[in-house]
Amino acid sequence: MKKIVIEFNPDGVSKIDAQGFQGQSCALATRELELALGGSPTDVDRKPKPDFYATTGNTNSLRN
Repeated sequence: MKKIVIEFNPDGVSKIDAQGFQGQSCALATRELELALGGSPTDVDRKPKPDFYATTGNTNSLRN
């Protein structure tokens, strides 16, 4: 199941955790939240989890 968890620390720092996503779909799902909380793309500190590097198993191959 996909879900997005947002934590707000007392010091004002927020953390967004995308759970159940694979590949770059997590970045697409959290982009608007990151911009709303961070203000600009340069303010966002992303730390990809192993799922970020996972593939969905769909590959395209060229056939002659």
